[in-house]
Amino acid sequence: MAKYEGKNSSFALRLKQHRELCRLTQQQVADILNINRTTYTKYETGVSEPSHEVLRKIVSIFGTDYNTLLGNGSSFLPIVQDPDDTLKLYNLSNDEKKLLIAYRAMSDENKADTLNKMKEKLGIVNK
Repeated sequence: MAKYEGKNSSFALRLKQHRELCRLTQQQVADILNINRTTYTKYETGVSEPSHEVLRKIVSIFGTDYNTLLGNGSSFLPIVQDPDDTLKLYNLSNDEKKLLIAYRAMSDENKADTLNKMKEKLGIVNK
């Protein structure tokens, strides 16, 4: 089956666009949703669709609404939110959210380098 020829190709395409605009990997979104990456990939390729509960979390993660994600809305601003509030992202400013998105997209090496630089700036000594 070709890409986006599944159950709801519009939803699949918008889902991928939202994820990419938020600079998240499929694995990162799957981890937040507490599902397997393969399952999430099937949503983006249109092979299957998420349950209502998973869809609710997806809408919350991307800070969008159902209409936009399902193809009835207009524009989308890339915002990452935490549906279970485990990261308390509602307390973060938009700049802080952008930093978090960029950090999540970094390689492990770049993450370590960034953290070390931040610790230096803040005067934090590794113990």
